[in-house]
Amino acid sequence: MSPWAARLAVSAVFIAGFLCGAVTVHLTHIRVQRHIMDSPDGMAGILVHRLDRDLNLTGAQRRQIEAAAARAHSETTRVMQPVMPQMNEIFERLRTEIRAVLTDDQRVRFDRMVNERRPFLNRMWARPPHPTGAEPTPVPTPGT
Repeated sequence: MSPWAARLAVSAVFIAGFLCGAVTVHLTHIRVQRHIMDSPDGMAGILVHRLDRDLNLTGAQRRQIEAAAARAHSETTRVMQPVMPQMNEIFERLRTEIRAVLTDDQRVRFDRMVNERRPFLNRMWARPPHPTGAEPTPVPTPGT
């Protein structure tokens, strides 16, 4: 084997290893983020962790902040419930407009992306999920 071929082979192995490592780190990062966001206390946990890291909270402070975050989440959910049907309609209209400008192949991938995110959004806003593949029932907006 010539010296250049050996150098090329070593470089190819190095580049392949680097790319595999980068993809693995990226996918692991995404999986960890989804796990945190899917947990009931995901956002509160992130908030408390950051505050604890930056402010060195005591155990009592952590518990009080966790309780306050839980109350804020409950209140946010309660406040958002009345407007969620209208927000869902806006997002569904946006989804329809986006699909209209995509190619057939892009539509398939876009629909897959939307369906992957839907369970997370359903849990986030504490609304019942739509049956798989079913479109949401349009909600009339005021004035229509």
